Amino acid sequence: MTDAARQPEGDRFAMPPDEMFDLLADRAAFGLDDDESARLDALIGQHGWVREDCLDEVAAMLAVSLDDADSVEIPDDVAARIRSGVHARIADEAPVIAGRIGRTEPVTDVASSASPSVPSSTTGGGVAGWLGWVAAAAAIAVAVMVANPTEPMRPQNRAQLVAWIDQHPSAVQWDWAPGLVDPDEDATGLVTFDPETQEGYMLIKGLEPNDPRFQQYQLWIWDQEREPDPANPAPLADNVHPVDGGVFDVNGEGEAVIPIEAKLIVGKPYLFAITVERPGGVAKSGKEHVPLIAAPPSDA
Repeated sequence: MTDAARQPEGDRFAMPPDEMFDLLADRAAFGLDDDESARLDALIGQHGWVREDCLDEVAAMLAVSLDDADSVEIPDDVAARIRSGVHARIADEAPVIAGRIGRTEPVTDVASSASPSVPSSTTGGGVAGWLGWVAAAAAIAVAVMVANPTEPMRPQNRAQLVAWIDQHPSAVQWDWAPGLVDPDEDATGLVTFDPETQEGYMLIKGLEPNDPRFQQYQLWIWDQEREPDPANPAPLADNVHPVDGGVFDVNGEGEAVIPIEAKLIVGKPYLFAITVERPGGVAKSGKEHVPLIAAPPSDA
């Protein structure tokens, strides 16, 4: 029986030892040797509620934001706010243990016992002096949020979608243009899709609202890798079948970000089109109404 299996129910979510956070921090910043990796794996096995990548994103964000701040020192009041914020986040997010009501000790004691080497003051050390403190504090805050991990938030507006595109360099991004059949001249926006993650979104503004009781919009994605002759794609050929990208509705309340729900793997998209179909969509569109299309610019 493993140590984790022998662990009492009440201790299953106990704060891991400092050694575990030290190893997670070292792995995020420098990497680990074989012995250190083996030790970290053992600790993760004993404390399975801790996300093992909890420090990787923190290290990346700090490295980017502080890349040019070698001479900056953190003020005492800023350090105090960070410390207070971490403690508050732990209080809000720490997992609830079955059979235990309330806390047996203050949250601040939990934080300090988890990282006793963290200094209470960060003046005089510059970025090098407080960067480690912020990383350690962030590790504790992130670690307690992992009992039920959630999916990354989907973009909800143009600004968030632009940020998503910046984070997905392999994603295509093309503007909508009036379609070939019953085009919508007033609609604007863009479509983006990342073949590596199979995630994508449509930004649409001005498309005529639909009544989902009678009709819905449906997205179609032409994939060059699915073409009979990939070197010479022919989207209008009878033997070419675009991938269903899902149905959606437009309510006329302004600009909207709509997730793409491709029914098949898309390897190399080269054309997107929106059609108007019956509720629920169709397996093969007759393309009687194609209000919008998106493709690479002619000079691309």
